[in-house]
Amino acid sequence: MAKYEEERTEDVSSLLNPWIRELVPYSSARSEFSGKADVLLDANESWVGGNDGVNRYPDPLCRELRKALEEKLGLPYEMTAIGNGSDEIIDMLIRMFCAPGKDSVMIERPTYGTYSVFARTSCVDVVDVPLTPSLDLDEEAVMRAIAEKKPRIVFICTPNNPTGRVYPLDAVERIAAANPGITAVDEAYGDFAENFHSAVNLIAANPRVVVLRTLSKAFAAAGARIGVLVADPVIQRTFMKAKPPYNVPLLSQKAGLAAVNDYENVKRRVEETRRRRKDFASFLSSLPFVREVFPSEANFVLFRTGDAAALYTCLLEKGIVVRNRSSDPMLENTLRVTIGSEEEMEKLREALCGWRE
Repeated sequence: MAKYEEERTEDVSSLLNPWIRELVPYSSARSEFSGKADVLLDANESWVGGNDGVNRYPDPLCRELRKALEEKLGLPYEMTAIGNGSDEIIDMLIRMFCAPGKDSVMIERPTYGTYSVFARTSCVDVVDVPLTPSLDLDEEAVMRAIAEKKPRIVFICTPNNPTGRVYPLDAVERIAAANPGITAVDEAYGDFAENFHSAVNLIAANPRVVVLRTLSKAFAAAGARIGVLVADPVIQRTFMKAKPPYNVPLLSQKAGLAAVNDYENVKRRVEETRRRRKDFASFLSSLPFVREVFPSEANFVLFRTGDAAALYTCLLEKGIVVRNRSSDPMLENTLRVTIGSEEEMEKLREALCGWRE
């Protein structure tokens, strides 16, 4: 078993950029110290502070939040790291595994645009594999591109944004097995999917799989900017030493902790969202100007209409903001609508009922 663990560690470590692998992390007394102290004179902070504690630096390891994630969601403490939103985690993964001007990442468009943005800001190429015409993951095309282009990271968003489609876990598993690099599975919307099977379950057998979670959606903490990396301990420890030392603010950690500890209410809200999503999709299907309603397992619904730009402008004039996704490949004349409160959805339904092409 010890030999297996050593080989497993070496397998993952070899994928890291050498300058990251050999990095000596910034070390603070606060990250080294795990006990309780009444006098804190280590970090050059102000001694002036109120009850909110913001005169002190936050816990660089986000210990309480990670312990709550283990207790409430079953995410092992030694496998989690907290980012300033999932965006920071995406950016850090690219920095950790991709060499500027040399390596590439893979996406399957249409999908979340930030993967490409962070890759290109790091001078990393983007291999774009289109989804199938039915907006499913094109597994064969992905496999061919992996063999030909050899991306360092394959990003898979499931449920996908902006389509709302869940990809089969066995397809993700096959892609990850065929991919000698990192397979990063973004599950930001997984809480809203029925009978969702998380790729976290793949990490034990394949340490090259990493999973991204967030508290921005189901946990109602978008303003706190809390992203969660779930990864093999080798990757987790590397992320922890390469990230900024105090990347998650104190008030964000407190908000995240409160959201996770309120998990029963989170599950209740998720059920409400699923119910409203189903009702709204049914309503859209009844409208004469709606050409197609795409099945969704997220907290939004994507639909196609005859003139998305005109409808988008009409809704804006009524004080309703939705997302026009018409510039994405295969999504001409589509709008994406987040499932809001019952009052918000009723205002939207009234506006849509009054629309004439």
